[in-house]
Amino acid sequence: MADNKKYYYMRLKENFFDSDEMIILENMDNGDGIIYSNILLKLYLRSLKYEGRLMFNERIPFNPQMLSTIVRHPVGVVEKALKAFVDLGLVEVMDNGAIYM
Repeated sequence: MADNKKYYYMRLKENFFDSDEMIILENMDNGDGIIYSNILLKLYLRSLKYEGRLMFNERIPFNPQMLSTIVRHPVGVVEKALKAFVDLGLVEVMDNGAIYM
């Protein structure tokens, strides 16, 4: 039987988790840092469909509430994680609200 699904690929360097940003991220907020790295990887994977942009569809960018549902973590945790990602230069929020990974 044919597999009609689309597959996207993401390449990470072998030292991805040894980068300064990931070390800082994983050591944040009394253990929440590990959750943040989990959220980051989920968002990276989600962004592959739109060439690095986090978008619900072609016109609607994800907001923290939507991302909370997608990554299955409380909205407060997602908001803190997004702020940490921006502060560490891991993501950029575009003028239209899209998050560029």
